[in-house]
Amino acid sequence: MNFFRNLGLLAKISVIVVAILTLFLGFNALLNYHQQKNIILDEALMKARGAAYHAVQAREYLSAQYLAGQVELSKERYGLIPVVASNRIGLLVAQDLDYHIRQTSDRYRNPDNAPDPFEAAALKTFREEQSMLEYFEETTLDGEPMFRYMLPFSADESCLQCHGDPAEAPAYIQELFPRETDQAYNYELGEIIGAASISIPMEDLYRQIYANLRFDLLATGGTFLALITCLGFLIRHTVTRPLSQLGGAIGEIMRTGRFEEQLPGRGRDEIGHLIEVFNEMTAHLREKTGALEESERRFRLLTENARDGIISFLANGQIILFNRQAEKIFGFSKREAIGMNISELIHPDCPSIHQIGAQEYFRIHSAELMKEIRRIPGRRRDGSAMSMELALSLTESDGHIFYTAIVRV
Repeated sequence: MNFFRNLGLLAKISVIVVAILTLFLGFNALLNYHQQKNIILDEALMKARGAAYHAVQAREYLSAQYLAGQVELSKERYGLIPVVASNRIGLLVAQDLDYHIRQTSDRYRNPDNAPDPFEAAALKTFREEQSMLEYFEETTLDGEPMFRYMLPFSADESCLQCHGDPAEAPAYIQELFPRETDQAYNYELGEIIGAASISIPMEDLYRQIYANLRFDLLATGGTFLALITCLGFLIRHTVTRPLSQLGGAIGEIMRTGRFEEQLPGRGRDEIGHLIEVFNEMTAHLREKTGALEESERRFRLLTENARDGIISFLANGQIILFNRQAEKIFGFSKREAIGMNISELIHPDCPSIHQIGAQEYFRIHSAELMKEIRRIPGRRRDGSAMSMELALSLTESDGHIFYTAIVRV
């Protein structure tokens, strides 16, 4: 906190602006990340949806063609069974794309079609919620981030040839999959028989997200840097430089005690008004100072040319004024007398002052000393005594009391 307090105004403003822009940049980056992620996930969903529809349509197309052409499947044509063919086609497509495409069912015949936990949950949901047309989620597969998509398909007439009543199934199907052990018989028309399952690795998608985010951060950061630079230049030109000039002018006044400094005028903004007030203040003080100096000059002429000695001293007796005639009377120069105690100008033959001290003596006797002229013994620089008349006056200024003594010998 002390470090920040000791910084210059421009540095403080720059730190605050940088902190605000950094927070804004971080918040913007977070929003942009979620926006980019949503865009990428939407793109992944469209790709997965297209691949799944192609897989389902391939199976349905084969089924329709077999029915229309009265194609009889056999053990030798096992690879042409619609679900088998579409599954193998999906595997071939997956070799060209970085996708995993397959068909799965919880009542499978081929162990390779057995559902994993995600697929099993999706199949269960499809059966419980007949209105659900698709199921997708960003999850993990074998520890890798993955976008998973499931599209259900229902049993049609061609499916029931192999998956309906086991007694009506082709002989090679009954031979390959005995009714006693197989779980894929007894489906009904329109029943959910399985689903196309699409898995898209998220690594490449996240790489694209981070690339887009990095570009956006660089662009936004560059814009902020340019903004901070321009803002710093403007603040320096319109705020800190005028304030620095004002501070320098005040320092010059304090150093010289002269009010000659005038700053160039500015616009009508707050700093311009401050400079205008400063110039008016210095002009006013210059006028007052001139009048005060003239008054002091006249006072010095008056005191220095007076026929009587004039000595001013504080309540504690310290001398603050010692005119030329006082120098002649006491033999002390002004330089020597200023700062002396008034009691040093009183001869020891006046014991009352020396016994109780000048400060206490003048406090007690000031009233009577101001009413009449008193004659008391004085003391010259060489220690000799002299009789002198003393007239005293008292003045109070800013709560401070000081005396002025008129001395005549």
